Amino acid sequence: MAIRMIVTDMDGTLLDAKNRISEANRAAIKEAAEKGISLAIATGRMHRSALPYMETLGVAAPIISCNGALVKTAAGEEIFSSCIAPAAVREVLDCMRERGWYVQLYTGDRLLFVDRDRRACAYEAASGIEGEIVGWDGLYAQISRVHKMLTITSCEEETDARAAELALMFKHGVNVVRSKEKYIDIMAAGVSKAASIERLAAKCGVEMKDVLALGDSDNDSEMLAAAGVGVAMSTGTAAAKQAADFLAANEAADGVARAVYAYALAGIKEA
Repeated sequence: MAIRMIVTDMDGTLLDAKNRISEANRAAIKEAAEKGISLAIATGRMHRSALPYMETLGVAAPIISCNGALVKTAAGEEIFSSCIAPAAVREVLDCMRERGWYVQLYTGDRLLFVDRDRRACAYEAASGIEGEIVGWDGLYAQISRVHKMLTITSCEEETDARAAELALMFKHGVNVVRSKEKYIDIMAAGVSKAASIERLAAKCGVEMKDVLALGDSDNDSEMLAAAGVGVAMSTGTAAAKQAADFLAANEAADGVARAVYAYALAGIKEA
């Protein structure tokens, strides 16, 4: 088996706790690209939130954003996208409003929320993106092209409970997945990082058996299981580690480098 494409998650995988790419990770990605291995980033973030990191890597590669709902080239050309049906967006918004739950919408490269409260401010700081205050009426006015919705909880236990409730309520219209301890992402039914990687790999003439996927969270589980080689960070969630073929030590935020050298640049062996 020869790895022809590497797909890496960002937060908790490519990035450290301070949203930086380690020199080890940067060097490994650069060496892989120089040896002709294709690269893609797969993230729950928006395209414009991920783009500066791709530019830092110095590699022009596709960005799978919004958990697979939107895929663009580094130059911003849309490759494909999947939006939530407007009726489903409205139903989810009704649910969030009735329960007093925080929600934000991703439409194209716009981040929209009701008000700039502490959760919105924290998200803006972490993502490097300034959102738009539009109120509830503004959210309902933007339901025609929504790639992702995100709700933020107060703790991990609340996240698990809310994700389960949303998945049960909207099981036929949307895909609900936990992306961080306090984040729940909502996309169109059938949308995932795994599904978009399969489409992108096929477009590039790469079989899934020749893809190395790297991740650390629940929303990475499907892609870790679908790839020829799925490597979860040792610091990742139980779901991610269970879905992976191997684990890579990531305490020094260099798990990507360890995995790339072990499975893409030096053959298949333990990281």
